[in-house]
Amino acid sequence: METLGFVSDLEKAMVVIAIGAGSAVVSHANDSFFWVVTQMSGMDTRMGYRMHTMGSFIVGTSAAATLFIAHLVLN
Repeated sequence: METLGFVSDLEKAMVVIAIGAGSAVVSHANDSFFWVVTQMSGMDTRMGYRMHTMGSFIVGTSAAATLFIAHLVLN
């Protein structure tokens, strides 16, 4: 990460959080996590599309927004 200009521990931690937030933005039917959540919670596929996909979208975008605000405050 030093090559990209991320040298401090805080910057490296923010990069890791950004990667995690980006990977959680939308979990859909082609994602095994979608099937684990819908099957274990008793949802049918249609309800999973509505609830789980929207929930993962909210989690990912709120994590990205929080990280952006933290970056503005901490730098």
